[in-house]
Amino acid sequence: MRVGRKLLVIAGLMLLLLLPLSLLDGLVYERQQRAEEVKLDIAHASARPQRTVAPLLRVEIETVSRRMQTVGKGDSERLEPVETTHHEVRLVAAEAVVVKTDLATEVRRRGLFEAQIYQLRGSANARFRLPAVETAADLVSWRIRSAHWVWGLSDNRGIAALAVKANGTALRAEPGTGVMWLPEGVQAALPGALVGGAVIDTVVDFTVLGTEHLSWLPLANDFKWSISADWPHPRFTGFALPVDHNVTAQGFTANWRLSALASQAPQRLLRCPPAGDACPDLEATAVQIDLIHPVDRYLMTDRAIKYALLFFGLVFGAVFLMEVLRGAAVHPLHYLLVGLALALFFLLLLALAEHLPFAVAYGVAATGCVALIGFYLAGVLGGWRRGAGLAGLLALLYAALYGLLQSEDHALLLGAVLLFGVLAATMVLTRRIDWGRLQ
Repeated sequence: MRVGRKLLVIAGLMLLLLLPLSLLDGLVYERQQRAEEVKLDIAHASARPQRTVAPLLRVEIETVSRRMQTVGKGDSERLEPVETTHHEVRLVAAEAVVVKTDLATEVRRRGLFEAQIYQLRGSANARFRLPAVETAADLVSWRIRSAHWVWGLSDNRGIAALAVKANGTALRAEPGTGVMWLPEGVQAALPGALVGGAVIDTVVDFTVLGTEHLSWLPLANDFKWSISADWPHPRFTGFALPVDHNVTAQGFTANWRLSALASQAPQRLLRCPPAGDACPDLEATAVQIDLIHPVDRYLMTDRAIKYALLFFGLVFGAVFLMEVLRGAAVHPLHYLLVGLALALFFLLLLALAEHLPFAVAYGVAATGCVALIGFYLAGVLGGWRRGAGLAGLLALLYAALYGLLQSEDHALLLGAVLLFGVLAATMVLTRRIDWGRLQ
């Protein structure tokens, strides 16, 4: 077979092998979706990711105003004072909030899939200043009818323990917040004696369960949050990163400090009436921690599949060069079988990674494919040395691919260097070949 026709056949085989790769890519996506469904099921059975809101005060204010209005008709028309009573519900952000927490994690499994559960234990101290008495020319009276301490959560099922105090007085917590855009959470009525004061210091001691993610809305003029956790792979996202953090193999610590000048959270709160359905402005201020898995087996397998065409090209190219340089006759069916073995590696990787650590699964799948292809090519190329040489090349490619998968930040650089090296080696080996004379 002529060289040009052989190259076209090899290119056609590579395109044909994209079909099983596309099916495999769909299988990876299906397993990913199944894993997410299991995570949601576990979360629904325990508690979803928790988004907490710094404690607030919900204050109901009653104002009585007197205005002169015209009453009567005709000769009996006259001006009389008329009093109007108005009730208003306000949300008051704390002057200062200090949150201290410890987070302990637990992995819960269902079959081959798992979810990360955490227990958040700590306290949140908040200092509030009640609204001052307003004055106006037509104002008869102004008073605070009631005040409730409010703490928002995203899933009340995660509350394992809760104790609230205001100025040292224990309060009775009840479910609900009385705020439309904050449907989940707890509230506690403040005694009338406390409402008469100007400053209220509250503290809540809590134990809360959640899954995968944890965030806090810093609704305060001065917000501080410190956390210590036993999970070694956190990802800090959201409105602001911690001012300092330390991540070790045993866990991490982090500290946030946000002022109203930075977050504008109290000002945003004014644009979110209690009767409103949503408050997107506040959601944008959340600081968040994600408990991530650095080696996600499905993500890593999916990334590996993206390099499959490169593997086909390099291995087929090496076999073709061996065929040209050593005069070995390799049938297109041989190329097809080698390609199927290369494609089978990714299926083996996916199946083994669901039962073994990803590094072990990768090593087992790569070793099996290197051994199979090396043994097969030794017979096809007519010599163990040739088969062992191509097997060694394939082993180097698998090692390089593993390095690419592990070094996400340097994947482009490593991939570019690898391709340049392969191209350079090919040019050096074929520089004296007279392609025009090859049949």
